Amino acid sequence: MQRHEICAEKPRRDVPETDPTSSTEPATVENYLTDESRLIVGKAEKVFFPRTEAHVAKILSDASKRKIRVTISGAGTGITGSRVPQGGIVLATEKMTNVFERGSEEDLTEHSDLGVKYTLYIRKDVERNEHYAIVPPGVPLETLKKIFEDKNLCYPPDTTEMTALLGGTVATNASGARTFHYGCTRDYVRRLRVVLPNGDVLDIKRGKVFASEENQFDIILTSGKRITVELPSYTMPDIKKNAAGYYTKPGMDLIDLFIGSEGTLGVISEVEIKLENQPKNVLPVFAHFSSESDAINFVKSLRSLSRSKKLGKDGINALSIEFLDEGSIELLRKKYPPSKIPPKSKSAIFFEQEIPNEEVFNDLLKRCVDLLESCNVLDTMASLGTDWLKEIKDIRHALPESINTIVRSKGVHKVATDIAVPERAFDEMMSYYHEVGRKSEILYAIFGHVGDNHLHFNFIPESEEDLVRAERACALLLRKAVELGGTITAEHGVGKKTYVKNGKRRPYLELMYGVEGLKSVARIKHAFDPNHILNVGNIIPVSYLEDLNE
Repeated sequence: MQRHEICAEKPRRDVPETDPTSSTEPATVENYLTDESRLIVGKAEKVFFPRTEAHVAKILSDASKRKIRVTISGAGTGITGSRVPQGGIVLATEKMTNVFERGSEEDLTEHSDLGVKYTLYIRKDVERNEHYAIVPPGVPLETLKKIFEDKNLCYPPDTTEMTALLGGTVATNASGARTFHYGCTRDYVRRLRVVLPNGDVLDIKRGKVFASEENQFDIILTSGKRITVELPSYTMPDIKKNAAGYYTKPGMDLIDLFIGSEGTLGVISEVEIKLENQPKNVLPVFAHFSSESDAINFVKSLRSLSRSKKLGKDGINALSIEFLDEGSIELLRKKYPPSKIPPKSKSAIFFEQEIPNEEVFNDLLKRCVDLLESCNVLDTMASLGTDWLKEIKDIRHALPESINTIVRSKGVHKVATDIAVPERAFDEMMSYYHEVGRKSEILYAIFGHVGDNHLHFNFIPESEEDLVRAERACALLLRKAVELGGTITAEHGVGKKTYVKNGKRRPYLELMYGVEGLKSVARIKHAFDPNHILNVGNIIPVSYLEDLNE
C-alpha cells in the first residue's frame, strides 16, 4: 500500500553548535540584489551565510515568527529574477559546501577548489547497480564535474552556466543541451532534505511517498500539526521539458513537488543524485547548411536515429542537438572568420555523438557524414578532443553575449522566450516564430535545444519603441506555444517574470494555467508557508497570497 503522508523531523544538530554569519554591509548586500539578467534590482536589509542545515532552520524559524521575508540565493546565474529580494533578508547558500558526515569515511570525498573545501559522499547502490552522490547544495556544477571525472563518473544535467550551484539547479529543475539524451535534473534526484519555513525538515526519498487518489499529501510537523496539501488543478503539457509552476501528476511522488518549486516551499539542505558513467569519447560536429529547411530536416533524421539507437537498431546516438538560425549566424559572422562561419551558411546544427570505442569510430563517422550529405550539408567541422568541444561550445555561448552587448549599447534589454512545444507542433511554431519576427521589424535570432523542440527566440531591440513592440510580439509567441500544447518556460523557470496584455503586466504563469490554476498553486504555498516568507513573488504573484489571508 502506498504512503501518502510524511513526518517532519528536527534539523540535524551542529556539534559544536554554531550560529550563521551575516552581513549588513551595503557593498555585501548589493551583490545579492540582482541576477544574471540585470533586469530588476531588489532590496534587502541583511544577508545570512548558513553553513549547515541547523543554521538554515534557525534563520527560517526566526523569520517565520517575525514574518520577515527570506529570499534564497544561489550563484545568481538565473535570468528570471528568482533570487532578487523584495525586502527582508537574503539566505545565501554558497557556504553550504560540506555534507553532514555519517557512516563510512571510505566513501567520503574531499576536494578543494579556489580555496574552498567541499565534501560529499560517492557510493554504489548495488541493488540498482548505479552510483550516487550525497551532496550539499552549495557545490557548483563545475566543481562536481571535476570530482566525478576523476572517478570516471558524471552528473548528466549540463546547464549552460556551470557555475550554478547544485541546490539552485534542483530548485529550478534545470536542464541543458544534453537533456536530449539524458533527461532533466528531476530524473537524477533520488532524495532531498528540505528545511520548511517553520524550521522542520523533510527527508524525502524517491519512491516512498505518493499522492493519494484525492491528489493530496499529508505532512505531519514535529509539533503534531497535520498539513494537507492538495495538488494543482491544472494539467501539465505533455512534453519532456517544462519548468512552469509546480509539478503535478496523478499519483506523483512527493519529491517532484519540491523539484522546480523555485524556493517557494522550502530550502534544500542536501541532495542525493544519481550518477552515470562518463562518456568515453565524444565527437562534436558543427554542420552548416545553405537553408534552414535542410538543417531542420537533418535534425528530424538525427533525432529519429538517436531514438532508434536506444532500442539497439542503429549506431548514431546524439547526446545533444543544437540549432542556430540565420539571424544567429549573422551575429556570429561578425565575430568569427569564414573558416568557422562559411559565407553561404544560413543555418547551423551542433551535435555531439558518443563514440563507445575505437573499433566503431570509422563506421559511426561514415554514418554521420552520409546523413549530413543526404540533407545537403554545406560544410562540416568535426574533431575528437576536448579543445574542439570547448571551441564549439564557446561559439554557441558567444551568441547570447553578442546579443547582450548590442542591447546594452542601446540602453535597452533583449526580450527572449524559453518555449518548448510537442514534436508534432514544432514546424508550426517555427513558422510562427519567423512570421512574428518579420512583422515586428525588429532584429531577432533563434537558437537552442532543437533536439527537445526547445528554442530561444531573442528580440534584439535598439530603442525604447522597439522594446515595447518586442514585448507585445513576445506575448503572441507565448500564447501560440500554449495553444499548441507547449510551455512558456522549458528550463529557466517562472521567477518574477510577467507578460504584457492590453498594455498591462500580467502574471507569467497565468498564460498557461489561468487564474484558477494560479490560485491552486497559491494554496500549496500557503499550506507550507502560511506567513508567506519564502521567495515571495516567485511563480505566484503576491496578490494571490494576500487573498488567502483575507
